[in-house]
Amino acid sequence: MTIEQLKYIVAIAKYGTLKDASEELHITLSALSQGLNRLEKELGLTLFTRSRTGSTTTKEGKVIVNHAKSVLSSLKDLTEVAQVMQNRLTGTLKVASIPGPFFKLFTIVQQMKSIYPEINIQIREQNSQTMLEELNSEKVDVALAVYNDEDIQHNPELTFTKISTCQMLIVAHEDSPVIQNGHAVTAELKKQPVIIFDDKMVIATMNEMKYEFGRNAIVISVNNPHIVQQYVEENKAYTVGLDLTFTHSKSFMKNMNFAKINFLTSIPVEHTFGIVTKASRHETQLMKEFAYKLKKEFKDYTKEISAIDV
Repeated sequence: MTIEQLKYIVAIAKYGTLKDASEELHITLSALSQGLNRLEKELGLTLFTRSRTGSTTTKEGKVIVNHAKSVLSSLKDLTEVAQVMQNRLTGTLKVASIPGPFFKLFTIVQQMKSIYPEINIQIREQNSQTMLEELNSEKVDVALAVYNDEDIQHNPELTFTKISTCQMLIVAHEDSPVIQNGHAVTAELKKQPVIIFDDKMVIATMNEMKYEFGRNAIVISVNNPHIVQQYVEENKAYTVGLDLTFTHSKSFMKNMNFAKINFLTSIPVEHTFGIVTKASRHETQLMKEFAYKLKKEFKDYTKEISAIDV
């Protein structure tokens, strides 16, 4: 039995045909077939049922393929641990983040690049709902997202690791009538223009406010958080959003008033901020190192958030 043979059966189980598996492995169909036959003979088991339409894993084959995946995963971990010990960690990591924490990621990437110059970390700013969808389709490896119990229940294939709690706030320029003495003036909420980041939780909060106090005359929804900040800074509108999306900019916070949304009872205004990954996906050493640094860096970040006086 060889490592290559283990790769063969994992690929056949994944792609369903020897032809597709051989193309993925960049070997000839004949070499793949011979390798599979030798492994089945050595084990004394039939791992796949062959037909004109493809290869179906047998009951015994499923057990062997799962063990093969485990062995290959352990071998990959072994190689990566050796690379870490030599500061030679390699690979690509695709990261998505909500606005706000996005800025902290640059510090982490710079730290890791200085230690492991051969790694490639790609970062995108997205809303939480899109991130969860892209984790499932494996377009993203790691997400820094905001979620609630409903998200956990609806995504059993994802792993949610809590960093902190966060809450929904109303944020307005100090000259805006929307917030007075640290509290939202509910009569002004529907009168004043509002601009929001296109996020499921923010939109749900806005909908509840609409039912409670009436529809706003002007509601602007954008995918760019910097436009939201600009409109609020210029006192053209107020916004509704999570506290951790505002704390990265000390200058922005200086001229703003914040108010907790403590007048809605039909939906939660406190949510969870954390790291989300796909449970079935192999956790590479690069992912482990990145997650460790994330937790360490964001301990200080969440202290900044808790220091906001609202």
